[in-house]
Amino acid sequence: MTVLTALACFCASASIASAEGAQKSLRTRGDVPWTLNADSLVSLDDGVIVEASGNVLLQRGEDYMKADFARYYTTTNWIFIQGHVEARMGRDMLNAAEAEFDLTSRTGWLKEGSIFIAGPHMYVTGEKVDKLFGDRYRFKDAKVTACDGDVPAWSLAADQADIEIDGYAKLSHTTLNILNMPIVDAPFMVLPAKTTRQSGLLLPDFGYSSLNGAFYSQPYFHVIDESRDLTFYGTYMSRAGFMPSVEYRSHTRDQDKTWLALDALYDKHRIWNDGSDPVNDTDGKINTNEERYWLRGMGDGFVGDSGWRYRYNLDYASDQNFLRQFRDMRTGFNRTRDALYDMFGRDLPEVDQNRVSEGFVYRDWDRFMVSVGFRYEQDPSFGHGNLSHSEDTTVQRIPVNAYLFKGSVMEGLPLEIQGEVSSTYEYRAKGVRGLRTEIHPELTLPFNLPGASLLVSGGVRQTFYNSNHVPFDDRYVWTRGGGTKDRFIPDVSATAFTQFSRVWDMPENRLAATAENVGKTSWTGVRHRIQPRLTYEWTPDRDQSDNPIFEESDRLKPSQRVRLSLTNIVTARRDTVSGAKGNYKTTETYFDPVRWELATGYDIDEADRTNFRDLYDRKPVMDAYSHLEFNPTNWLSLWNRIYVSMYGDGITRSDTGATFSNARWGAWSVAYSTRNEYYNYLDEMKRDNVNDIQFTAKQRLLTNAFTFRPTDKIALYYYTQDNIETGKNYERRFTVGYYHQCFHILASVQSKARDDSYRLILELPGLSF
Repeated sequence: MTVLTALACFCASASIASAEGAQKSLRTRGDVPWTLNADSLVSLDDGVIVEASGNVLLQRGEDYMKADFARYYTTTNWIFIQGHVEARMGRDMLNAAEAEFDLTSRTGWLKEGSIFIAGPHMYVTGEKVDKLFGDRYRFKDAKVTACDGDVPAWSLAADQADIEIDGYAKLSHTTLNILNMPIVDAPFMVLPAKTTRQSGLLLPDFGYSSLNGAFYSQPYFHVIDESRDLTFYGTYMSRAGFMPSVEYRSHTRDQDKTWLALDALYDKHRIWNDGSDPVNDTDGKINTNEERYWLRGMGDGFVGDSGWRYRYNLDYASDQNFLRQFRDMRTGFNRTRDALYDMFGRDLPEVDQNRVSEGFVYRDWDRFMVSVGFRYEQDPSFGHGNLSHSEDTTVQRIPVNAYLFKGSVMEGLPLEIQGEVSSTYEYRAKGVRGLRTEIHPELTLPFNLPGASLLVSGGVRQTFYNSNHVPFDDRYVWTRGGGTKDRFIPDVSATAFTQFSRVWDMPENRLAATAENVGKTSWTGVRHRIQPRLTYEWTPDRDQSDNPIFEESDRLKPSQRVRLSLTNIVTARRDTVSGAKGNYKTTETYFDPVRWELATGYDIDEADRTNFRDLYDRKPVMDAYSHLEFNPTNWLSLWNRIYVSMYGDGITRSDTGATFSNARWGAWSVAYSTRNEYYNYLDEMKRDNVNDIQFTAKQRLLTNAFTFRPTDKIALYYYTQDNIETGKNYERRFTVGYYHQCFHILASVQSKARDDSYRLILELPGLSF
């Protein structure tokens, strides 16, 4: 409600009454009356005029109006207020030296008036302000800014400004001032004056990239309705050309949402040989296409008013370089990935991986669900000067699935069952095609042993193939002939586990709920749990060589392993005192400062292995494994995961990191990861052919991320990732930000892969839509 709306409630039928103390009060009639308090209330001309003076306050709830003097005309509904006029109605503030209003039409004028619009944090002032019908004002010699203080960092001066509260501010003959110094003129400008979303231009993005040259991106935001919007981007890059983009968002309800985007570029600079590829000149790929694009998006929702739902991911690029080349642009891979993860909680494949588009329609009934869908995997390197699409061996799928969720076989029987039935048509441009159908039921039987629990599970995987793939002379050939194959592979697992625990209560550390202890925290109890676990898994060795290969699960590796683990968990109880003005309380919270797992195992298949014995020794004892998480305080977090060979190969794999954080000063995170060539030794020994065995090169990767806030307005960020083994730097980024109350400046320098980029971002709160 505006100030004038409130004043309109001040009617002629009011009466004057004595108030407690020195002030007098006047209370209007109505369901929600206003109360006028003042040092003096005087009725003149037989009640035609009521004058209030001295600490005048008109108030209703949290809304109020203050002034030194007020004169109300009961017969005309006209009010005059004067002297330090201040009002608050809702979140908006109004100030003036004096003002007059017709309360019937809610029109009038203000002298030396100003309005503060809380939503966009906007101040509008003028020497003369006309109050028009509704919530509209017309300012003469106006000044608009989002900055506090007498000399704002930036402001807009206009001959005239028409303001509609919760609408737009329209300015004519406008000048942008920096510290009251005129910089640039504009004949007309429109700004939002409301908290709800508004269509209009967003602030641009500009900078320089060694790959794309100088660039400038200008977005336009268009509101369709409360739940849907469009954003259009026009991005010019001096080396790549002009790239228009469009982004669509819809979120009508929690489980019904859509995000779609398309970038398109007509690129005159085509890559005819690998050596001239500015993105990657060692992958043997080129892109001779001028038409370049990237379509991506996600969606979740319901199919009409039925119980059926849908979910899909779209991800299709014109070539293998597009995502890598424009990764850090405003519409690039990094920002797209963040936006989709925030909205859907799902991720995209990395920029150098195949693009995957998939979707399905599904419905579930308590323990049962069915789904029908598609999965299209794109290798972006095919076409545009590389191998023809007819040579693509990537498998595409149309699956139909039915799931039985885990539950009792029948009431009163401890036996549990779950299962899946799937039938998928597998297609590829070159290579085997056909129908793959699989039935995979599983049974689980829990046992309660003295002081322990035992879970025994068993299942069978029956797979049927109907394809055009047949064996010939121990080799595979592509043929139009057909063939039907099947496989039957059981699997069994058993897990035995128990737990020991002890609790240490520390009553001497408990804090009384008093003013002296507000904000203090103390540990008042600790619980230590030890969880031993023994696991056995068995999948037999079955000859699957006659069957086609559509996916990795068509070649299930044999496995027979025993694993023993010991997990230590320390749980602390923490008491914190909070409250104010005599209302103090102690709150208990629980957290795990220490979690440490130790494990090893024995691979029975490896102990019996006869293949490759002349090249590779048997190593059935699995690496000793340690995983430690240490979080004793809010400012320190440590973690370590390490695998140590039992055969003298040293540390085969390790991941170590630490984060030090402070709410005031910032944070530092450091991570160090290593891999030696034997870290996946047991998996490689299960290969069918010695030529398929591939041990990876040694890796030592160091990552640092550092944030420092020397003042409340300045923030510094530094990130680097290096492979110490090769001496190669993968990424280095430095960003400095200055956060003023009414403007933000961010400058960044980044080196990633083969691209060096520089960016400067200016944000002006109040000028963003």
